Amino acid sequence: MEKYIEILGAMIEKQVPKNPRAARRLLNAAYSWVRFSGGRSNKPGVVSAYERLNGAVAGTLVDSFRHPDQAVMVNIFFPCEMIHALGLHPMFPEGLSAYLSCTACQHVFGQAAEEYGISESFCSYHKTMLGAALTGVMPAPLLIANTTLACDANQLSFRQLAGQYQVPHVVIDVPDQVNEDAVAYVAGQLRQATARMEDLSGRKLDENALRAAVDCSRRTIEAQRAFLSVRGQVSLNTTMTGELCSLIANHVMLGRSEAEDYLRRLLRCAKAAPPSNPKRKRVFWLHTLPNWQDSMKELLERDRCELVGTDLSIDYLGDMDPEHPYESMARRVVYSINNGPALRRVEASLAAARLAGAEGAIVFCHWGCKQTMGLSQLAKETFEAAGLPTLVLDGDGCDSRNVSDGQMSTRVSAFLEQLEGDAL
Repeated sequence: MEKYIEILGAMIEKQVPKNPRAARRLLNAAYSWVRFSGGRSNKPGVVSAYERLNGAVAGTLVDSFRHPDQAVMVNIFFPCEMIHALGLHPMFPEGLSAYLSCTACQHVFGQAAEEYGISESFCSYHKTMLGAALTGVMPAPLLIANTTLACDANQLSFRQLAGQYQVPHVVIDVPDQVNEDAVAYVAGQLRQATARMEDLSGRKLDENALRAAVDCSRRTIEAQRAFLSVRGQVSLNTTMTGELCSLIANHVMLGRSEAEDYLRRLLRCAKAAPPSNPKRKRVFWLHTLPNWQDSMKELLERDRCELVGTDLSIDYLGDMDPEHPYESMARRVVYSINNGPALRRVEASLAAARLAGAEGAIVFCHWGCKQTMGLSQLAKETFEAAGLPTLVLDGDGCDSRNVSDGQMSTRVSAFLEQLEGDAL
């Protein structure tokens, strides 16, 4: 990590216990710069796409910090088109936790949550965001809204936050049956959630604006499908941060022009990219990524390896119909590969890995994520039965206190050696 980031992180951590507003101002200043510089990036290849979307995401953090009374706190799987159409700001604390780790100040928030009584083994993304709230750095939003999809931690942490902030809380119950009855059920809940946002914000939703947001989502997903159809034949200088950008573009940022622009830039880069480089081992990733970790960057973002995709960024690539916005948003949640039996996610991930021309896969067991840990051996067995060597890797997407850096580096390096040996 760059020295200036470590210095900034230390400054923020020093302010948190005694002056949380000052800590928030420092974060706002840092993320305002990321928004400004990212929005003007014209670097070659995929880097410009990454930096521009990174800037847009940083902008959502700044807006929600500056105008929390116009922010809706959501989890990563909550459809946000109605939030964008209402002119409100999505505040997604899982994203904030990732940014805090890359600002080198996450430890103070994890420690604050643990001192409050949150289990050490709890998901570190959610523990970090709880600490940010408990210390007063993360302000109270207008509303908290989350789905029950995929993550059991969010059902605990968002309820805790709603009680702490004393703000309304909406939970979208997602049945594990993947069918149209479930779509209708979820669509009804999304309509009710929108009505709640209208009441609390004093704003009336423009149905044309909602249809426009869903139409933007439709175009974004179409660009994602086109990108994936090319990705398997070319070589790109992808990064862990870039793969996280793809995750966010296909979730919280869906419905915004920045996400569509991001996927179109990726598509243009893929069409202009050179053919696959046989010297770089193509690895497909399951779950979130430790983009703060320098040792993993050295192994996964250099000439030896190429990340070709992650399952969280392709969990729904179906059509969106702007004439039926609520059903479209609901279908995206219900038909997500993360809904239903674990085998749905594993088989869809395997299909995506094959399309991407992967030569191996890494299943990342992020600290505290029971869902991914539970399916890790199933994924390994399924992938390897299909001829793709697979590494199950323990780590943490945002808290270095839970990471054995040397052990992780050794295991990933050995895995890459295995892939290189298989190619001989």
